Amino acid sequence: MAETPRQQEGLQRVQIGLTGLAGVVLLVGLANIVIDKARMDDAVAPPPAVPTVDLNAVSPKEPLAELGVQPAPEQAPIVPDLQPDPYLRKPMDRDPQVQPH
Repeated sequence: MAETPRQQEGLQRVQIGLTGLAGVVLLVGLANIVIDKARMDDAVAPPPAVPTVDLNAVSPKEPLAELGVQPAPEQAPIVPDLQPDPYLRKPMDRDPQVQPH
């Protein structure tokens, strides 16, 4: 019995669908294998070493300055933008529209 073009088209669609489904199953399986392998590697690896704290050590006076995060008080630079303007004659912290009484 000869197949009609409609039957051939239906068979081709089923084949494409099954091929796509098989591809998705293979990709999910491969991803599962990779994830399981990564979990096993994490479980086998030793935990990171934590440095011990020496209780007899002298604590620094400026721990942030030693780390370079904050300058020590004797090294604190004077920022010129924060200096008051020497030519300023009246306070500028008030609204110019409001007259003092």
